[in-house]
Amino acid sequence: MHLLFFAINAFNPDAFTPGKEYAYSEEKAALGKKLFNDKILSNNNTRSCATCHIPEKAFTDGLPKSMSLENSELSRNAPSLNYAGFQHGQFWDMRKDDLEGQSSDVISNKEEMHGDLNLILVKINQHKEYQSAFEKIYHSPKTEVWQLQNVLASYIRSLAGFNSDFDHYMRGNKSAMNESQKRGFNLFVGKAQCAICHFVPLFNGTVPPVFKKTEQEVLGVAVNGENKTFDEDPGRGKFHETVASLQHSFKTPTLRNINKTAPYMHNGGYKTLREVMDFYNKGGGKGIGFTIENQTLSDTPLQLTNQEIDDIIEFMKALDDR
Repeated sequence: MHLLFFAINAFNPDAFTPGKEYAYSEEKAALGKKLFNDKILSNNNTRSCATCHIPEKAFTDGLPKSMSLENSELSRNAPSLNYAGFQHGQFWDMRKDDLEGQSSDVISNKEEMHGDLNLILVKINQHKEYQSAFEKIYHSPKTEVWQLQNVLASYIRSLAGFNSDFDHYMRGNKSAMNESQKRGFNLFVGKAQCAICHFVPLFNGTVPPVFKKTEQEVLGVAVNGENKTFDEDPGRGKFHETVASLQHSFKTPTLRNINKTAPYMHNGGYKTLREVMDFYNKGGGKGIGFTIENQTLSDTPLQLTNQEIDDIIEFMKALDDR
């Protein structure tokens, strides 16, 4: 693999923005970080973005499914925001094209933050520190919705360290990975077929070498790691009801920092990476006996040994940012 792919600044976040005016800057990201952690974005000032996206948990919340404002369970697991800037499609069902759309969707969702962007702008325009910061960046007397979306998106675009043991190994530090992790990487790109969907070096579904498209897959996920009951969540199919191939399909997320983001899958039903690997090893939903005509994952068992699974999991730990 060409070493340029593993340089710390190999990927340009602006290639994933809606337009030139949305270009990334450290000033935007710093302001976005303040707002990300400020409860001003919720309807009743009781919840911030950081409530469900905790830095120590790779910007997930550690729950099978996130909780609503009324403390009831939502329908899906909170995805990590690390490296989310390098995907064409946000949320598990990819219903928004970019991070600007993602932020406003969450803020306005009645179950999540129940905020009104126009009312939030009134509060921001009355907040001297925020208003001054927005004016300095965008050179406009009043903050606009797209600017609020852009600073939040810019902060999320900053959450890509490319600083894992794997990255250091690929940049020449051959002591950064242990022998188990090296074996695990060879299995990841070989026998286990993980890299067919989780493309190196982003380890998500954004397809190299031009990175213009992010793929989704139909895995046949069960409601939990016992693999007895099929999860009926339509995924992208909710927005494409007449497209058979998209029923129960979900975005392929990054595996970077995956060791920090348990539980797993869109429904949070798989408690450990061992349960996830067992599901894949058996051939996904079809392999465990579900009838899924459009499954994109091969249903042929991988025949991985326990030691091989241990090595793959050990390799995935090497994808944790330092």
